[in-house]
Amino acid sequence: MKKIILLVALTLSASSAMAMSRYDTHNMTCSALHNKIVEEGEIVLRYPSHSVNQLMMYDRYVSSSAACINRGTMSSASVPTSDEPSCKVQRCVSTTGKGHNRK
Repeated sequence: MKKIILLVALTLSASSAMAMSRYDTHNMTCSALHNKIVEEGEIVLRYPSHSVNQLMMYDRYVSSSAACINRGTMSSASVPTSDEPSCKVQRCVSTTGKGHNRK
């Protein structure tokens, strides 16, 4: 029975992650990007690296700290958009001291 419950929980969590929208920031204005984040709560953004030519970066951005529960804390970040080189957004960062998103 425990295996079935665990399998259902894993399936549901995978489904919600797969349902998260993904957007290229260079195709959006900063205002449109903010609207999408507020509308959907959390989205994955794709944008060019600042330091490595032709490298695309991906990360998850959120509208509130509620999206960071069990995933760290909310922190400010910025991404380039079609009209702003540094559009301010929020993302969850790990507070464990491990991984690339540690605070």
